[in-house]
Amino acid sequence: MKIRRAEPEETDQIRTLFFDTVTNINCKDYDDEQISVWASAYNDIKKWSSKIQEQYFIVAEDENKITGFGSITSDGYLDYMYVHKDHQGQGIATGLLNNLEQNAFEHDVKEIRAEVSITARPFFRSKGFEISRTFITRIGKVEFEDCEMTKVLLKK
Repeated sequence: MKIRRAEPEETDQIRTLFFDTVTNINCKDYDDEQISVWASAYNDIKKWSSKIQEQYFIVAEDENKITGFGSITSDGYLDYMYVHKDHQGQGIATGLLNNLEQNAFEHDVKEIRAEVSITARPFFRSKGFEISRTFITRIGKVEFEDCEMTKVLLKK
């Protein structure tokens, strides 16, 4: 597995991975209406392109195929972390997270925070994140049980 910065021309491949993961993996924890709303973020090409260019946005790659991606802002907000639906449980998320944490640490970020789905909470808990608050997110009439998880970065 190779981890590297995402390229703007990979936007469509990244968006497709996001859509496929949400509709095939997260569907075990969310109802059809929630999945439909969540997956519709796929359509905002301009937003995806901006995030890839503005954030520290990385991809995991195996044999020239993107198998996961993640991103973090300069102030320690972990914005994205998705692993391809066919590559779950292979250490890809761990590799991405380690890379994002290293980047944050190198930029003197002391704490990482993320809004974490029900599906991803066990992974983040296992990596030292703790729930700092819970809340309801509303997109239109659809509600999501949400939480923010944080992790203090320590010297390695």
